[in-house]
Amino acid sequence: MVMIIDAHAHISQWEDLGYPGDAESCLRAMDRYGIDVACVSNSRSLRGDFVRGNRVVAEALERWPDRFRGYAVAHPLHLDLSLREIRTCITDLGFSGCKFHISHTMIEYADPRYDPLFDLVRELEVPVLFHCFDGGEGVARAAERHPDVTMIAGHMGGYRWDEGALMAVSRPNVYLELCCSCAERGIVEMAVECAGPDRVLFGTDLPMLSPATTLYKVYEAELDDEVKQKILCGNAARILGMEAGQ
Repeated sequence: MVMIIDAHAHISQWEDLGYPGDAESCLRAMDRYGIDVACVSNSRSLRGDFVRGNRVVAEALERWPDRFRGYAVAHPLHLDLSLREIRTCITDLGFSGCKFHISHTMIEYADPRYDPLFDLVRELEVPVLFHCFDGGEGVARAAERHPDVTMIAGHMGGYRWDEGALMAVSRPNVYLELCCSCAERGIVEMAVECAGPDRVLFGTDLPMLSPATTLYKVYEAELDDEVKQKILCGNAARILGMEAGQ
């Protein structure tokens, strides 16, 4: 049985959007679809108090250490606090990476105000997951500015997923993460063709989307089983510092 790592999920109360999103709800969905580990950020931290949101994730990591990995959320307009928060989350609280979200900060990822955050991420040797719904343009500029930082293009560019895939061809530090409400055939195959089988990641955007959306994109892709195993588990395990069976 192939282990499944969800590289893009969330936990928190999403009552304002009508989604049950606490850790227990997330675990029930994971169990229903056979997902072993979810890499999560807190939705509230993306829209408000990122320190408190990161602590919600930390509580889940402590309670279910075998089921969750954490992304620390930070904000470039609160630089000193963000630098302290990233270091605390990664070195003291066991988080595995960071999450940046342009829709909530309204600051481009290649903006110099992000540079100190990227410097710290580089020092700590952890990946950054980006909200990427612009065809990959913002991540592309950040990848060129910081070519030695591992970057995950969440949603693979969104509705412009073909542009997102092509963006990764010449940017070897960018990984393509597949979760999106787009359901055209060929998305996974194009991601592998452009980024290679070692730079494509399975993700769900749980609880916003059903895990079935991305899971069956991978299952039904015209790819061999070894490549599918890399997408579902091996690639995420490698960049997050996990053992494939951990």
